[in-house]
Amino acid sequence: MTLSHSTDRPRNTPRTRPSRRPYRTRRVLAGASALTLLLTAVGACGHKDAGAAEAADSARSFYNGKILQVIVPYGPGGGYDQWARALAPYLQKYLGVATVHIDNKLGSGGLLGTSEIYDAEPDGLTIGDTNAGGDVFNQIDDTLGLHLDMSKVNWIGRPDGDPHLIVTHADGPYPTFAKLVDGGHRITALATGKGSADYNATVIVFNAFKVPFRMSAAFTGSSDEKEAFVGGKGATASLSASDALEITDKANSVLLMSETPFDELPHVPTVIQEAEKRGVDSGTLRALHALSDVMDLGHAFFAPPGVPPARLAALRDAFRQAVGDPGFAAAVKKAGLFLEPESDAFLARTVDTALGQRTLFEELLRTG
Repeated sequence: MTLSHSTDRPRNTPRTRPSRRPYRTRRVLAGASALTLLLTAVGACGHKDAGAAEAADSARSFYNGKILQVIVPYGPGGGYDQWARALAPYLQKYLGVATVHIDNKLGSGGLLGTSEIYDAEPDGLTIGDTNAGGDVFNQIDDTLGLHLDMSKVNWIGRPDGDPHLIVTHADGPYPTFAKLVDGGHRITALATGKGSADYNATVIVFNAFKVPFRMSAAFTGSSDEKEAFVGGKGATASLSASDALEITDKANSVLLMSETPFDELPHVPTVIQEAEKRGVDSGTLRALHALSDVMDLGHAFFAPPGVPPARLAALRDAFRQAVGDPGFAAAVKKAGLFLEPESDAFLARTVDTALGQRTLFEELLRTG
């Protein structure tokens, strides 16, 4: 496999923490199950008409020997970069390209790289993994002059089930979320750049629970945010579970930004549990349920609008085969990542639902 990239910085050393058990029953593609479903889907292709089969053959031939560019909107070493690099050899295997080129495009909380994916030539040779939750919230908030319409992108799939957490310092004054809410002090909250999912989710949660805060978001990715937090900056950080579990001696995981408990951190309350305990109003509770759905988008891969349907189908098929490959499952387990793939249909449905609920978020996204 030939894998090229735009930086000389080495990848993170592999994590060795064992993979968690599946924790959302609606997720059906994992390990052998993914492979079984994939083979079933492939078998069903035999019922397509001759024209569809001919278009599929033409799309597969198109990719032979070409270069697939995968744009990562964040720096090397973070979760987006790790998933792109883990998938690269398997996308090459199942798509038939000669090379997968990983291109880290930093800036504007991921919006620079995401914009490059969106605006790329729609020939099927450029895709990327985006901060989909951040993109959705930015489109709702519309404070950054975002020109992207996430309802028009061509979703490919999502490989992970890695929920986001709010963490506090292990030796700090906020060992629990309740202490944070009841502290009454204005805190500094760390997140990757303004526009990211963790930035927007933190803003929504703190506004929902009436926590005085200011955001600090001058980071190129989650690895930089995590490094700043471990170095003593801010009172909180918003990190994926895989990142938070790497620094359990430095951080308290105090809130899961999901409505579903997480097996590896069973004592961490969900945002819905805390909201119900504190009796937040019904509108805020609906917004927090919607937030949980958006945060489920994870590290979502998409192609720009306008990709020819047959090439898009080839990309989606290659992605499904990649995440169902036992070698890929073993690689992500070794890296300490959480494999829980979702389809392009799930991503499109979740994004459309969230964009239709924009009035739930408008007040909660305000930072001043």
